[in-house]
Amino acid sequence: MRFILGFAVGFCISLLFAPASGEETRRSLMQGAQELMDLPRQKAEQAAETAKQKAGELGSQVGRQAAESAVQAMEDSVLGKNKSA
Repeated sequence: MRFILGFAVGFCISLLFAPASGEETRRSLMQGAQELMDLPRQKAEQAAETAKQKAGELGSQVGRQAAESAVQAMEDSVLGKNKSA
């Protein structure tokens, strides 16, 4: 967070001393501020996407384990019945 704040302050100072018109400077400042405001949303979207992928991986792993357990139970059931016959 300190890095972002330092970056923003440095960016603003550099724009104030840059040889540009007031309108161009204000437009640049607004654009920079908008990019900074969008940063938390972008990070949240990235985190949500990562969580979604991890949940999918976990779901497939649990599903695969459940299927393997069901197959094993059926094999045990069938083999158990064949041994008694």
